[in-house]
Amino acid sequence: MMPPRPGKTPASAPEARGGTRRRCFVTRREADSAELVRFVLDPEGRAVPDVAGPLPGPGLWVSATRAVVNTASAQGLFATGLRTPGLPVPALRRRAEPLLGTNPMELNPWTLDSPFVHAVYDILGKAHGVPVYRLFGEKHREAIPLAFWSPYTDVKQAARFAEEGRSQGFRVHKIKARPSEAVETITAMCKAAGPDYAIRIDPNETFEQPSVALRIDDRVSNYNVECWEDPVPKDHLEWYELLRKKCKAAICLHTSDPHLILEALRRNAADYFNIGQNAETVIKSSALCAAGGCPVWLQLEGHCLDVRAAFIAHLGVTIPNATLPYDVLPFLREGSILANPPEVKDGFMAVPEAPGLGIELDRGAVKRYHVG
Repeated sequence: MMPPRPGKTPASAPEARGGTRRRCFVTRREADSAELVRFVLDPEGRAVPDVAGPLPGPGLWVSATRAVVNTASAQGLFATGLRTPGLPVPALRRRAEPLLGTNPMELNPWTLDSPFVHAVYDILGKAHGVPVYRLFGEKHREAIPLAFWSPYTDVKQAARFAEEGRSQGFRVHKIKARPSEAVETITAMCKAAGPDYAIRIDPNETFEQPSVALRIDDRVSNYNVECWEDPVPKDHLEWYELLRKKCKAAICLHTSDPHLILEALRRNAADYFNIGQNAETVIKSSALCAAGGCPVWLQLEGHCLDVRAAFIAHLGVTIPNATLPYDVLPFLREGSILANPPEVKDGFMAVPEAPGLGIELDRGAVKRYHVG
């Protein structure tokens, strides 16, 4: 049985009683503020719902459904919208204090948040003289596949990004698109990069209705569309079931919720899954998808630095069905904080073979990019 969805924002939420119109940061749909939840950063740098507020500081509004909130969390949209690439330094220090003086060999790394989980796995691997992937299980491939990525942008710029991705050897390109320009965007990108360059479209549920998704799918049926990721609201899996039967392109669900995955598999409502959150969730959710015969890609955090990217590579090579190009994007950064960043070539990132994560910090780069 599907888990219940959260209801509307309580009437005491800021501005809910006035009927103010707000735009959801995820779906970009405008709605009455009573149908959305405002999120702000708490002193620890975590996004929290402002249901009794108003809480101080800038905020962003998100549709008050579990599916949309999960999408915002999984895709790192709270960090993007609230202008925070990570924890504030004081909050990071407070989280580190309980770990000071502990024996890393006695810690359960699955209970740790980023970046401490990466550090502990690195220590464990080095202590045992093995690469981190050996701690997760059998290695099924030498490298993880990556998708090129570009932000929501105009049609001409999307075509230029497609040319750039193709020139770097990528085979799949993920981009956000809205129904008003999805056809133009796909057409321009495919013409710019060629028929072998697949386009992965993430509408963030903004196609809204199956009729819209079917019309767009039909209009781009001659182009190489890898899949529609979250084309319509995820609280209507019967629509996903319909789209999977009628669309030429594959249908993907971005979720790590085991209840949603099981229900989607029961309904045959998805071809692919985009899995994230943390290592424990990735392993368990990917296993559910494998039992249903579905491949996955991983997105623990797309806009990550090289340290997390290396960690994802170690994890990804041990997931048998994690065969689709991942949303892992350190190659888009202007530089690296590592002396030996994992190599990205022709759309693949090789997993390091040295003990631990197999990477070393470039102290000069850390100092150069340090803020606060």
